[in-house]
Amino acid sequence: MAELKVHARKCDAEPMVQSNDLRRAFVLRLKQALAAAGIGEWGAGVRLAQVTGTTPKAASKWLNEESMPGRANMRSIARELGVRVEWLQYGEGPMNSDADQAFRYATGDADREAGYPVREKESNVIAADFSAKDKTGELSIPQFNVRAAMGSGQLPNDYVEIIRHVTMHKSHLDMLGITYTSPANLALITGWGQSMAGTINHGEPVFVDRGVNAFNGDGVYVFTWDDLVYIKRLQKESKTHFKVISDNREHDPFQIPIAEVTVHARALLVWNAHKL
Repeated sequence: MAELKVHARKCDAEPMVQSNDLRRAFVLRLKQALAAAGIGEWGAGVRLAQVTGTTPKAASKWLNEESMPGRANMRSIARELGVRVEWLQYGEGPMNSDADQAFRYATGDADREAGYPVREKESNVIAADFSAKDKTGELSIPQFNVRAAMGSGQLPNDYVEIIRHVTMHKSHLDMLGITYTSPANLALITGWGQSMAGTINHGEPVFVDRGVNAFNGDGVYVFTWDDLVYIKRLQKESKTHFKVISDNREHDPFQIPIAEVTVHARALLVWNAHKL
């Protein structure tokens, strides 16, 4: 009987490495385009899902380097963010198109000319209205499923979604002397823990201004440090360090390097109407 010989083939991992590198580079460009369009980390997954008609969980995989959008979704995202799809997908050429090209993308003409279908069906994701109802003085403020720790820190959610909208009249904020960068930057999150008790109690919703993405004076901020999300008072201790302060004096203050801190928002008002 003839001997059957099986030759093992060495597995080549190079394609997977390239795939990971491609996804990582794509995410960097996507986040750059989101920032240029004024879309912060909070709500980015929801906005991408809304634009493409996918779920927030699916969109979060794009932001977490787990997968890349298909061609149709890639074009939808590029059109929404006002960037060239070749740049977004492959990193080829300039980020932005000229004014004429931007107009054609905005109206869907570029897709029609290229023979791609223009997405016109309704998304299965609830649309988020980030604009102010300024005709009547009412503000529609999104509440996100974000818990900011007032103790040792909360792990960030895999993806951020809107769980409801709260309507508040602009005059109420004016009466309290609350200032903010823009009505569209207002949002609600939930305080979690006991370290800010007396100012922000456990489980209380907190109004924040997402337009504040850098330290601009002593105050209560929502920030990430060491991969955890906090809501605490920040003071600039030196050129290199912040002092993190808990209003509950049973929790000692501590220092963190400024270079390691990412500021997401400034806290403005607790649902219990205590001005911060």
